[in-house]
Order: sequence, then structure tokens, then C-alpha cells
Amino acid sequence: MHASASVSAAASPRLPATVVRSPRGWARTLRALFATALLAIAPMALAGPYQVYGNQYAWLNNFNDPNNVIQGTFHSGSTPSMTVTFNFPNASLYGYPAILRGSHYGFNPTADRTFPRQVSALRSLPATFAYSSGGSNLAGDFAYDLFFRWDSTVSSSAIPQAEVMIWGGHNSYPIGTLTASNVISAGGYTFDLWEGMNSAAGYYVYTFIPHNTAGQPTLPSNGNLNIDIKPFLSWLHTHRAQDGRFSNAMYLHVVEAGFEVVRGNGWAWIQANIGAN
Repeated sequence: MHASASVSAAASPRLPATVVRSPRGWARTLRALFATALLAIAPMALAGPYQVYGNQYAWLNNFNDPNNVIQGTFHSGSTPSMTVTFNFPNASLYGYPAILRGSHYGFNPTADRTFPRQVSALRSLPATFAYSSGGSNLAGDFAYDLFFRWDSTVSSSAIPQAEVMIWGGHNSYPIGTLTASNVISAGGYTFDLWEGMNSAAGYYVYTFIPHNTAGQPTLPSNGNLNIDIKPFLSWLHTHRAQDGRFSNAMYLHVVEAGFEVVRGNGWAWIQANIGAN
């Protein structure tokens, strides 16, 4: 059963963890400039309407779309789903319409308090994520996005201290550089790991993407990413904890499944269900 009301949410803007690169050097500069510009956005920027679906919610989250070009429709049913339309001829990161479970920069309109939870206390994070898109000149990524802190503090001022993304269909480059290949298999994919510091946001980002797909030219028109997220976190703990940026002692604050809108004239549909054990 989901709530029928749809209201506007105010929350801190999500700083970019990706942007389309063409060429790579130009886009790296664009990403840095854009991230810096986002720091000037008011900390409680209007980020669009949301709708509650039990312990989850669908959220437009058009944090870099002051003219509300991104429009969304929330669908009925018990599984959270939404369709968004957009028209952006130039590449940037305009929003991340998504299905969420947990607190995004302190924002959680549901009664569910599963998160924050320490990673070591999680046995599994089963998630299903289906998506499709259509239009022209499309660029972006369909991805899970997770935010972590070293404590369980929930407030708009408690910014994330680490971010983990798991990409499905996309035609972008993640932040940072490729550091490991074929590290884990799930959902019909084998994933590479990219990582780097989002200096403007103030936290480190790990991004798992399907092997050898970085910078592919075309956004897939449909797909799904049905996985248990916990093994990805376990891999990071085993192989990256020594760096001091991530470990299973951290608290997971939110799991999101959505589409990063980077460019194009078209639409995207997403449906997700996020579990936790």
C-alpha cells in the first residue's frame, strides 16, 4: 500500500559522482566545475516531489534543475515506480530520480528506520531494479547509489563520508580511475571498480560498472540489475579497508536505485524494491 499524496521535498543537493565525458579531458573539467558550482546551492534546495510506498519512496530529486524541466509521474501499485521526462541539450548532472530506502542527507518521509545500520550487521541487501528509456541524444546511467558515515547521525548537516555506486545500463564514465577489473559477478554482469575523490562533495566514491563499458556511446534502452548488494560491500571491506576510506564498521544510511540525468530529450522509467536483512 502506498501513499497517494505527492508533495515537494527539501533536502541537500546530491553532488555529482559522474558525468558523460566527450572527450575525457573536457568532461573531467566540466565535472569539477559543476561540482564546485553545486556548493553554492542552498543546503535545503528544493529537490522535487516524492511519493511514499510503504518502507520506500520514489523521489524526483531534480537538484540541479531550477526550471523544473524534469517532470515525473508516480505509478500505482505496491512496488515503487516512476517515469520521468526531460530535455537537456548540454551535458551536466541535472538530477537523480530514484527509489530510496533510508535517509538521504537526513531526508526520509517514511516511517521505516531500517537505516542507518552498520554494514557488519547486514546479512544481505537484496534489491531488484528494472529500467527503460527512450528519446534522442540520451546520456546518463541507471545505478544503485549508497551513502555511508562513520556514525549513525541523521541530519541535513551530516553529509556522507563515503559513496558506493553500482551501475547497470549507462553511457558515462564514473568519477576517478579504473583500479580493478572483473572483481565481482552479480545480476548477469561482471564488474570493474573505479574510484576517486569527489573533492567538492568531500567524500570518496567507489563505482562498480559492468566490465569494459566505461564511455560506451549509447544508453541501453532497457535492462535490469537484480542483485544482493552486500557482497559488493564485503569486497570493499576486504580489499579497501586498509586505505581507511571504507570498512564494514561504517553505517549505511540509504540505498537508492535511479537514473542520473545527464543529457538528452526523452524519458526514463524505473522500478525498484530494496530489501535489508
